[in-house]
Amino acid sequence: MSARKLMILESSSKIAGVQQNTQYLAAKVNRALWEPVIACPEEGDLPRKCREAGLEVRILPRPLLLSTSFWAGNSVKLPNPFAWVWNIVAILIAASGTRRFLAGERPAIVVTKGLLCHFYGGLAARRLGIPCIWYLEDFISERFGGIYRAVFGSLAKRLPSHVVVIGFPIFDQLPATVQQRTTIVNNAVDTAVFRPGRNGDAVRHKFSIPADAVLIGNVSRLTPWKGQYQILQAFSSLAAANPEVYLLFAGAALFGEEAYETRLRARVTELGLTERVVFTGHRDDVADLLAAMDIFAYGAVEKDVWPLSLLQAMSSGLPVVAFDLPGVREPLGTGQPEAWLVPVSAVARFAELLGKLACDAGLRRELGRATRERAEQVCSLDRNVARLEILFESYIGASA
Repeated sequence: MSARKLMILESSSKIAGVQQNTQYLAAKVNRALWEPVIACPEEGDLPRKCREAGLEVRILPRPLLLSTSFWAGNSVKLPNPFAWVWNIVAILIAASGTRRFLAGERPAIVVTKGLLCHFYGGLAARRLGIPCIWYLEDFISERFGGIYRAVFGSLAKRLPSHVVVIGFPIFDQLPATVQQRTTIVNNAVDTAVFRPGRNGDAVRHKFSIPADAVLIGNVSRLTPWKGQYQILQAFSSLAAANPEVYLLFAGAALFGEEAYETRLRARVTELGLTERVVFTGHRDDVADLLAAMDIFAYGAVEKDVWPLSLLQAMSSGLPVVAFDLPGVREPLGTGQPEAWLVPVSAVARFAELLGKLACDAGLRRELGRATRERAEQVCSLDRNVARLEILFESYIGASA
């Protein structure tokens, strides 16, 4: 039996957590059974990295899709009615082009990644009678009276053959009828790559961080809901009393969020911390960045679910301080000492815990061992891919 084509439709050609997961899935799938192909809307970091890994890539252009809300400052989000109208038209145009593309490629299974991609990919696959799996990695916004969740739930009843979600917080948002054909496959990372004992000296040298400094780090896309501003505020309150402590932000503003990065950098200057706060931009060497850190600060203030950078930090054996979101608490576990979770935006408590870890190397080692043990329990890329392959096979048989 020849390998069946597995078409993964990506919503972006940039690399954030969703796209990292796409790379993991495509790289680990059994090539004797499946031929993974990643369709990206344009050239960019994701198609480049996929080709470097020996994966097949197609470029599937689509109309520009707009964010349905926008940030006013660092904490207020407002709806964008114009984007709703624009996106409805763009989705219909994208669905038509995707249907023609899929008709020519003839995949056995379509997997959609990214919120609006679920809509146009689902429409196209349904028209052609191809099984479509929505791989849902984003918490559905509850803002604005729950309209986003209502629209998503209505379409989820009609378009996908099956839904995969990465955690219970997303599962709980789906209508009961959709939950009956939904599988939970938690995110995972390669614990052999992200491991304690790697050498981070080169990273410290590159960014002029003293070898004996205590380095607090964060790896995330630069966007208000990832909480870099709150981490900076916490750091500023302990920086004066702890001159040996530095802060590193690894990540870039990817989806029209450059103004947030500008505000963040300006705030660093206002606080007089330009010599002790480092912005690396987007980096591919995440394992080495984590190896250079002593403490991992995870600042997401809403909607994050099983974030990959958190799992990577846990697997690397770093102690974690984070805000207490359901999708962050779940991978960290309950009743264990591996992380300190504080109420969302409780910046003073966040700073207190960072300061306690900064002053106690023994405590850092103790909590780091616990996070590594937890990562070994919950992270298995091979197990995840095996579960997905069984799911794919079930729909191949049903559609045969």
